Amino acid sequence: MKKQKEKPVTLEIDRLQKIVAEQEEVIEKLRVDNLFLETLFDGIDEEIMVLDADYRVLNVNRSFLERHGIDKDEAIGKKCYEVTYHAEKPCDQENRLCPLKKAAETGKRVEVTHRRDDGKSGAKEMIRIMYPLVMGGGEIKYFIEISRDVTEYRRLIRKLQASEKKFRTILDTATDAILSIDENQKIVLFNNAAQRIFGYTRKEILGKDLNVLVPPQYGDHRRFVKHFLEKKIPRAMGKTLSLTALRKNGEEFPIELGLSYLKMDQGITFTAIIRDVSEQKRLEENLLRSERLAAVGQAVAHVAHEIKNPLMIIGGFSHQIRNNLDDQKAVQKLDMIYDEISRLEKLVANLGDFTKEYRLVKRATDINSVIRDVLKIMAEIYQPEKYSFIEELSSNLVEIPCDPDKLKQVFMNIIANGIEAMEGGGSITISTASLPGGVEIRIADSGIGIEKDKLLHIFEPFYTTREKGSGLGLAISYKIVEAHKGDIWAQSNPGEGATFVIRLPNE
Repeated sequence: MKKQKEKPVTLEIDRLQKIVAEQEEVIEKLRVDNLFLETLFDGIDEEIMVLDADYRVLNVNRSFLERHGIDKDEAIGKKCYEVTYHAEKPCDQENRLCPLKKAAETGKRVEVTHRRDDGKSGAKEMIRIMYPLVMGGGEIKYFIEISRDVTEYRRLIRKLQASEKKFRTILDTATDAILSIDENQKIVLFNNAAQRIFGYTRKEILGKDLNVLVPPQYGDHRRFVKHFLEKKIPRAMGKTLSLTALRKNGEEFPIELGLSYLKMDQGITFTAIIRDVSEQKRLEENLLRSERLAAVGQAVAHVAHEIKNPLMIIGGFSHQIRNNLDDQKAVQKLDMIYDEISRLEKLVANLGDFTKEYRLVKRATDINSVIRDVLKIMAEIYQPEKYSFIEELSSNLVEIPCDPDKLKQVFMNIIANGIEAMEGGGSITISTASLPGGVEIRIADSGIGIEKDKLLHIFEPFYTTREKGSGLGLAISYKIVEAHKGDIWAQSNPGEGATFVIRLPNE
C-alpha cells in the first residue's frame, strides 16, 4: 500500500520538474532576447530615450549617454527636457515644439527639428522622432524618442543650395546663351541669355528637341550626337565653331559655338555656349562699307570735278549752235545731245550730294511726326489701290536732336526703293521703337527681297539692283545717317521682302 501511494507523488514531482525546466528554457530565451534587444538598443547610433507620459526618462541608450557625457543614473527618473536641454520647463514652453505632447494628442508618429548647444561642440541640429506605444485598449503610457544629429547633413544641403544658387546666378547673368541637352537630344538647361537671344521662354523650350534652334541646312543633329555616343570621339568639343542658328521668329543669325560634355551616372549631358555675333558681323560690314565708301567717294569727287566744267561748255556751245541752225534734223540731234547733257549734270549734282560733308541743322524732333509727313507725301504719289502704307509707331518715343529734312530724304529714298521692288503692288510697313540712348526705325516692304551677296554693296554709289536706278539714293541715305552718328543696314531673304533698319542716337 505504501508503494502505491508513493507512485502518484513521484509522478507529480516529475511533472513539476518538467514544468520548471520548460520555464527555465523560456526564461533563458527571454534572457537571450533581452540581451539581443539591449545590444541592438545600445548599438544604434541615434540617441534613444524611453519616456512615460509625464516626460520622465525610463531608459536611454549608450549613444545618448556618450553624446551628453553622462551616466545612466544621471538620466533615469529625470524629465527629458532636464536631461536634454537643462531646462526647467517642457519644450513647448521654451519656443520648441514638444513632440511628446503632440504624439500623446494624436497617437501618431511626430517629427520635429530642434537646435541644441551643448557648450562644447557648438550648436547641433537634431531631428527628434517621437513614437507613441499604444497598449491594449488603446491607452498610451509610454513613448520612444529617437534623435538624429543632422548638423552635417543640413550643412551640406545648405552648401549645395548655395553652390546651386551661385551656379544659377552665373548662368543667368552670363551674356552668352548657355544650353544643355541630354542623350535623347532634349533641351534640359536654357539660361536667361538664351531666352533673350532665341526668343523662347524656358517653359516653351525645356524638354523640346534641339532641332527647333538649328537651321534646316545643317540636317538632323541627332546623327552627330549618335556618332559621339558610339565612337566617343569629341571632334567638335573644345573648338569654337562659326555657324548660324534660328530665332523663334524664324530669323537665321550668325553665332559662335563652343561645345563640351559631362559624363555622369545617369548619362552624358552636352552643353553649348553660344554667342550671338550678328551685331559684331553688322559692325564689321559697316566698317568695310565705310572704308569702301571713303575710297569710292574720293574717286567720285575727283571725277565729278573733272567733268562738271566740260559738261557746262558742251551744253553752252550746243545751245548756241542750235539757235543758228535751220536744218530740222540737226536741231533734233542737238536737242538729244542737250537732254543727255542735262541728265549728266543732274547726275553730277547728285554726286556732289554724295561726296559733300553734310552740315546738319539739328533740332529736337519727334521721329513719328517726320514719318507721318513722309507717308502723306508718298500716299499722294503712289496708287492707294496698289500700294498700302502701314504705321506701327511707338507711343513712348522721346524727341531726338536731328535734321528732319535730311531724314525725310532718307525715308523717301528707302520707301521708293521698296515700292519699285513690288511691281505687282504690296505694302510698306514703318515701325518705330525706343532704344536705350536713341530710337530705331524699321521700313519693311513685301517685295522680291535682296540676295545676301548683294546686301553688303547696296549702299555703294552706282550699285543698283534696278534697271532705271542710279545707285545713289541709298548711298546718299547712308551718308546722311552717318552724319547723324547713326547706323543703317538691311535685312532680307530672297522672296520675303527687305527690311531697312535705322538707329539714331539721342545726342
